[in-house]
Amino acid sequence: MFPLIEDELIAKVKHYIEVEEAALSKLSIAVPERSFLRKFAEDSFKMIKSYFEDAKFFYAKGDIINAFASLNYSYGWIDSGVRLGIFDGMRDQKLFTLYE
Repeated sequence: MFPLIEDELIAKVKHYIEVEEAALSKLSIAVPERSFLRKFAEDSFKMIKSYFEDAKFFYAKGDIINAFASLNYSYGWIDSGVRLGIFDGMRDQKLFTLYE
């Protein structure tokens, strides 16, 4: 239907998968084990990984729209967690949206 747009979307999804892989390699839970926020951080990390696995699954199937949607959810969890301070992104301002 729109072959140029489809090709561009496929390239973007592939790129964003690579960006998220880089982000996940730096990401860790920042709150202490006994913090009230620890369970929230662990659950959020599971959500990130689940949506990211979904994105890769959809991409492999050629379902680019759902791959793109899953990536957006996954990275939204990442950025919100880093910005809130429950995740440590190693102060990488290229990969993460930091507060200051």
